[in-house]
Amino acid sequence: MAQIDISIDTSTAARSSEVSAPQGDDETLPTWPTVRRGATDDYGIFAVENIERRSPRTGAVGTYRVLRVPAWTNIVALTPSREVVLVEQYRHGLDRLTWEIPGGMVDPGEEPAATAARELREETGYTGGVPEQIGLVHPNPAIQDNECTTWLIRDALPTHPLEPDDGEHLRVVTRPLAEIPDLVQRGKISHSLVVCAFFWLERHLARVDLGASAVDAAGEPEMSR
Repeated sequence: MAQIDISIDTSTAARSSEVSAPQGDDETLPTWPTVRRGATDDYGIFAVENIERRSPRTGAVGTYRVLRVPAWTNIVALTPSREVVLVEQYRHGLDRLTWEIPGGMVDPGEEPAATAARELREETGYTGGVPEQIGLVHPNPAIQDNECTTWLIRDALPTHPLEPDDGEHLRVVTRPLAEIPDLVQRGKISHSLVVCAFFWLERHLARVDLGASAVDAAGEPEMSR
């Protein structure tokens, strides 16, 4: 039987190890210099800008498209009985109905906290306490430049009629806070930013309500029970 050479080039292996070695937290990559900014196409709720940037690794220049998007807000509204105010609505991207929390774009000149209170009122008819910011994420940094803040509004009650936009058809649904993890697990709630909002909520309740009703003796937030 012919012998198979399985010897390893240790010098190559060493170089590969050097390339793939993880860097420390105090190290960082260089950014990509902008060579030229091209045309921007406006599509109403977002604009697309064509940007040429140079790779700091290869020196190659490529054209990248960035979506210029207004800031967004998500609102977790809790009733006095700790039920979550949700909205059921049709989503064109999925071509089906989804369960989400209220949310929307921040209007020019508007503070995100005001947007949170406004969107909750318009989409659900509920109003409540002073909005508390509990989190911030960048929805898709690969192609978008905006941020989405999550706001908690406590003691929410139905006080107004719904004011949906022309392109909205909404149904208001409330569910106990303790049921939210199961709704996510079953895929009833699948919007990534909504799931993220409940992550922020759980962290917030664990921190703010520590030692109160939201945390049991094991130190776990009530939402996860």
